[in-house]
Amino acid sequence: MPTKGTITNNTLNTVIVDDDMQSRKILGILLKKFPQVKVVGEASSVSSAVDIIEETQPDSVFLDIRLGANSGFELIEKISDKAKVIFVSSYDDYALQAFEVNALDYLKKPIEKDRLAITVSRLLAIKNNNGNIDFQDAGIQNLLSENNEEEPFIPQRTSKKIEFELHDKQDIDETDTADLEDDIEENAANSDPSKRLEYDDRLFITADGVSKFIKISSIQCITAEKDYSYIYLTGSKKLLILKPMVEWEDRLTPKYFVRIHRSTIVNLEYVEKVEKWFNASYRVYMLNIHEPFQMSRRYASKLKERFK
Repeated sequence: MPTKGTITNNTLNTVIVDDDMQSRKILGILLKKFPQVKVVGEASSVSSAVDIIEETQPDSVFLDIRLGANSGFELIEKISDKAKVIFVSSYDDYALQAFEVNALDYLKKPIEKDRLAITVSRLLAIKNNNGNIDFQDAGIQNLLSENNEEEPFIPQRTSKKIEFELHDKQDIDETDTADLEDDIEENAANSDPSKRLEYDDRLFITADGVSKFIKISSIQCITAEKDYSYIYLTGSKKLLILKPMVEWEDRLTPKYFVRIHRSTIVNLEYVEKVEKWFNASYRVYMLNIHEPFQMSRRYASKLKERFK
């Protein structure tokens, strides 16, 4: 169900459309950093998004690509082009298609603060009808990474990414917003996605308000769960983290961690056995995990080639 807000004439009104409550919550918290931006509604589906957009007439819509069985592109066809659309996704696959439908921008999850600041600045420029991006507006300069002062309009990407890591999919009340924001800021300060994690490294996570380190070597496997991923640890522990599979693949050492399916990465140290399955695929059994994982033909071929 969409949530409604009050429209004001001197703000940049926006609607967040994402079928995942946690993703909407995180983006809402990040947008609070910009005083001119007001989230006037949220929706989890195409149908509810149409209703809230028609009622609130926002200046912009932050739109997830995947909305359950539907697509964000379906919503584009149902709303006025008055609202500027910013697609938000964990995947790069749809970027070209997004710009073909005249989307203003395409943000990749986890969303970076400096990248979001650039998007907001573009929206404000359009709102003011001048087309000029002003990074000094709305405290945006304070949220950007240190840029070259002589080239203020060239965005400098930072290695820090906003990460939200949960122990399980629990709802977050409004009273938890401040704590959630602290967790996001803390993870952003400690994250360095450009550095590959070695097998004896530790990963800092926050689960249920408790911050701790987990050993990379204790990760048995990782499976995709929409914009999140489950990490299976030794001792039968299972954590849910907002991190796409492609980022895990980039950061984990390939000496131990291999992708066996588009939705599964396994640690070779914990593979118990591999069985042939139908259609030239395989089933991979992991220690202390009851159900096997499927290894697709494509990844099986890549793995065989690697260990020739």
